[in-house]
This record gives sequence, structure tokens and C-alpha cells, in this order.
Amino acid sequence: MKNITLDIINEEHISRNIPNAVLLILYIFIGSLGNIAVLIVYTRDMKNVFTSGRLFIPFLALSDLVTLLYNGSVEFSTELQPFWATTDYETVCKVNMFIGLVLVVISGCLYFAIAVHRYVLICKPHHGSPSRRVKVLILIVIGLFVLGTSVPKFIFSGLTKVVIKSERISNITTVAYLCGTAESFENTLSSNVYNYILTVNSFIWNFSLAIMYIFVAKRIHQRSKESSTLKANTKEDESVSMSSESVRSNPGINARPRPKLVKQITARSITTFITNNRLSWMFILMTILNAVCFTPKLVLDILYSMDRYFFLNKDKLLYSVLHFFDNIFILNNVINPFIYGFFDREFRHLFKKRFCFCFK
Repeated sequence: MKNITLDIINEEHISRNIPNAVLLILYIFIGSLGNIAVLIVYTRDMKNVFTSGRLFIPFLALSDLVTLLYNGSVEFSTELQPFWATTDYETVCKVNMFIGLVLVVISGCLYFAIAVHRYVLICKPHHGSPSRRVKVLILIVIGLFVLGTSVPKFIFSGLTKVVIKSERISNITTVAYLCGTAESFENTLSSNVYNYILTVNSFIWNFSLAIMYIFVAKRIHQRSKESSTLKANTKEDESVSMSSESVRSNPGINARPRPKLVKQITARSITTFITNNRLSWMFILMTILNAVCFTPKLVLDILYSMDRYFFLNKDKLLYSVLHFFDNIFILNNVINPFIYGFFDREFRHLFKKRFCFCFK
């Protein structure tokens, strides 16, 4: 039998969620186009993507695209259908929560791998690459970490019963179900320990990335000074080269010979150095924005897991604001293509060449 009261209450909450639903549509549309363009340019047009410090960009773009499409669609459907009349969709709720977290954790592992790669490339440029056995071991550890972090989410998630009342019609309440923490695990020791572990993992992740990128930034600053010195020496070489012309006309003047190869190597190393610097600052900015976008989601998920009425007890404005911050983690998957375009000159050039017909 159809629950008329629940339909009315769903309509009331949908009217609250319209601004966030529109934002989610924009996120999905813009982010999908941007990440597809990134994949096309970096995999088809850029020839040196795997040897120029851009190794992880295609993988991160693919992760962003999949995460955006899946989590964005789940959040959008939740905005349009916040309450359920029965528990028939509990398995769907569990699967959505599990896969959503798996995608987020994989994205976090990619950011960690990028930080390690930047650290080795900038601070330990002569360090040898790990053996095949070590690489396989690293992949196994990452897989176990992803599953160990995400499987408890599937166990603890489920439909929880709430009693809600209509805002338009007084003295009307109904029983409905929300996707969140299962009633049997709400505010229990096991679920609280799991939330605590997620929080500690997030802190360790951010702290580790901060330490590595601090070393990277210091090394970049040091190499910037070295680059300035090299440029000064290059100018000196040019002036000596010019003076050597006068030596030919005045044999009595002794001049120190300068090999041309030194100047060529210096110019090439300076170009590589500048490219690596821009990519390093790009990844640092992306990591900071990733932490900024995911922190509100983590905090709100913990609060919601402890109190099923956390969102429902808020007024209309605060309810919409909290849902905006609950969905802002998806924005991280949208802005990365714009960051690539700003920092990576080669990507920007190839993007214009392929997609911007007005530049042809």
C-alpha cells in the first residue's frame, strides 16, 4: 500500500535539496567532460607522459571520473529519494556505501603514491626503482588496506528507522528508513572504534603527505637557488665567448675556453627542472584541495553515524548547508582537470590543439 504521508514528506525534503541536486548535476557534467579530456590528451596526444613526471595523472583522472559518476549518482538519487517506506533496499544501501568508500580510499592511495613519486623524483633523483617483487608486494598491501578500510563499512551500513513529521501538515508523522549506520551498530563500541580508526588514518595520511611535500618544497627552493647560479654562469660564458672573438684579433690576450656542451646541458637541465617544479606545485595544490574537500565529509559521516537525526533536526537553511558540505568531496573530482590546465603548459597546448578549433 502506498504511503501518502511519506510521499508528502519526501516532496518537502526534495524541495530543500533542489540547490544541491542542481550542483551535483553540474559537478557530474563538468567533471566528466574535464576528466575525459584529460585522459584523451595524456594517453593519446602526450608522448612522454610516463617518463616526464606525469606518470600518475591518467590513473588519477580515471579514478576521478569513476568516483564522480558513481558517488555523484548515488548522492543525486539520495537528494531525490531521501526516505524509504520499507527495508527492501538495505542491500543497495550497503553496496553503495561500500563501493563509494572503496573509490575514495583508492583515490587517497593514488595521492599517496604521487607524493612518494614526487619525493623520490625531486629529493632522491638517483635512487633506483624497486624490483618487481617489491612492486607486487606494494600492490598487495594497498589492496589489503583498501579492503580492510572498506569492508567494515559494508557491515555497519544499513537502513535505519526514523520517525519524521510533515512541515506543511501539522500533527502528521510517519515511519521511514534512511541509509546510514544500521540500528544494531548505531553508537556501539565497534562502530565508534571504526570511525576512530578512519579518523586516525586520515590524520596519518595528511601528516605523511605534508612531511613529504615539505621536503619537496625545500628541495625545490634549494634547486631554484642553484638554477639562478647556473643562469648567471651561462651569461658569464656568453660574455667570455664574445670576448674570445676579440682574442682572435688580439693574440696577446689570453681567454679561458668554454665548451659549448656545458651550456647545452645546463639549458636542458633548467627546462626539466622548471617542468618538474611546476608539476610538484601542481600536485601539492591538488593534495591540499583533496584534504579540504574530504574533511567535512569525514566529520559529517561520523556525526551522522552516531545520531540518525543529525540532519533531520536542523532548520531548512542549515539542512541545505550541511548537505552542501556533505557533497563537497565530489568537487575534488571536478577541479583537478582545471588544475592540470593551469600548471601543465604542455597539457594546455595539446588540449587547445585537439579541442579548441578556434586556435587551429
